Amino acid sequence: MSIRTLILIIVLSVVAGIAVFIAVSPKNETPQGAPQASIPKPTPTPNIAFTVLAIMPNPLTISSPSTSVDVSIDTQTNKVTAVQLELSYDPKQLTNVNIVQGTFFDNPIVLLKKIDEKKGIISFALGISPSQTAKMGTGSVATITFTSNLVKGTKTEIKMLPETLVTAEGVAPSVLKSSSGTTIMSPIVN
Repeated sequence: MSIRTLILIIVLSVVAGIAVFIAVSPKNETPQGAPQASIPKPTPTPNIAFTVLAIMPNPLTISSPSTSVDVSIDTQTNKVTAVQLELSYDPKQLTNVNIVQGTFFDNPIVLLKKIDEKKGIISFALGISPSQTAKMGTGSVATITFTSNLVKGTKTEIKMLPETLVTAEGVAPSVLKSSSGTTIMSPIVN
């Protein structure tokens, strides 16, 4: 292929690209004197997420190797039907990890309980049965027990992951407003 042919192909490609761009570009031309239509403003979606989850106490200074923390809930005005916890921890620092239902829901159904001790991931979901009514208020959703392997003067965390969610009666998206984990510290002994 000669240089002349190559240059002709490039020029034609550029011209064709400009023509396609002009053809698909939106046109904002309004004839002079014509009234412009007002663009409706989107209606803001009301905030429906009021529920707060927190691992308590925070921080926790351990006094014995085997200990526990609670996942507390404050629903505010949300009528909660289920909670899915996705938590992470350092499996080298915390071992013998377990999670059980708390006292917030009356006779909840445990929908998921998976503890990956190699990756340090807890997946736990529970909710009300179809015959129960949604729950409002504060309380403990779950209790996490573990053995600490922390050496003197060190710390680790149990974190809430973004996949954590809370469902509520009559609401499709999660009503989780915020969540917080906890820092676990070994006491400094002199």
